[in-house]
Amino acid sequence: MFQTASGVSIPFPERIQEQFEVFEKSLLFNLSFEKFKPLIADFLEQLSEPLFFVLELPLSRDEEAELRKTDFDPFHKKVCYLDGQSKWQIKAILVAYGDLLLNDGMSQFAIASHETKDEIYIQKYKVTSIFSNHPERYVDFLKKYGLTQTEKLLTPWDTFSRETPGEVWKIEMNGMDGFDVYDALTKEGLYVAKIVED
Repeated sequence: MFQTASGVSIPFPERIQEQFEVFEKSLLFNLSFEKFKPLIADFLEQLSEPLFFVLELPLSRDEEAELRKTDFDPFHKKVCYLDGQSKWQIKAILVAYGDLLLNDGMSQFAIASHETKDEIYIQKYKVTSIFSNHPERYVDFLKKYGLTQTEKLLTPWDTFSRETPGEVWKIEMNGMDGFDVYDALTKEGLYVAKIVED
């Protein structure tokens, strides 16, 4: 049975398969929740240092009020970077905050190499991408975790409708949420690179 994060609800989990689709510069895949930690740890070992960490969070209500003039305007998120990291430093972030960020429905994050630009990006509803100039090198990597290749990936987004929407919400663990992770990592050098539509 396909498992989702505790901060995520999708209407038809039985329709979501552990599959991946290969594109020119990326792979897109669905992964059952219990496999995320080992897969991310495995991917991290294959990256060339130095690395960078990306954290994406929705804006606060007050921040949104400055940007959204009507109910039809899009919501926004802040894209934050922590540059020049070693594998050890990224592992420390994952040990401290990985469970929270993986379970949280509101935050998205990525780990990437400054050198090769290879990147894993865990997005909304935990749909995940690997970006690479040579995506074919990750085909066997994903197959190792039980994923099969498909010509047309069905993601949770494809199952949503007005009658059957998906839902995401904020998760707290040990008195922290994604915004607290942001506050903690700013002390390590995390900075807001841009604000984009969500």
